[in-house]
This record gives sequence, structure tokens and C-alpha cells, in this order.
Amino acid sequence: MQEKEKSAGKTAKAKEPKKSWFQGLKAEFNKIVWTDRDTLMKQSVVVIVITVILGVIISVMDAGILECINLLIK
Repeated sequence: MQEKEKSAGKTAKAKEPKKSWFQGLKAEFNKIVWTDRDTLMKQSVVVIVITVILGVIISVMDAGILECINLLIK
């Protein structure tokens, strides 16, 4: 009988941390401050433009290095 009480106590205690963990998670999500739509759009455009520029720079450098290697091999 004592074993049943101990196991029942363990399951009750096991549920409490999960509940408090979810409450903490919910509290943290409520603290999040989301950016407004205009700021998000501006930052997204900047990221896309910089990505395209860096892609072009890397491809030009790659083509240049490839031509230099081809000249050295011939």
C-alpha cells in the first residue's frame, strides 16, 4: 500500500513541473515584442539586396580566379 502512495505522489509531482514550465513558456512568449510591418519589410529588403550583391561579388571573383588558373595551366 505504501508503494501505491509513493508512486501516486511521484506522478502528482511529475505533473507540476510540466505545468509550471508551460506557464513560464507562455509568460516568456507574452514578453516578445514583434516589429511592425514597415520595419520588417525594410529590413527584409536590405537583407535581400545585400545577399544579391554578395552573390554577384563572389561569382565574379570565382570566374576571375578560374580564368587565372586556366591561364596558368595552359
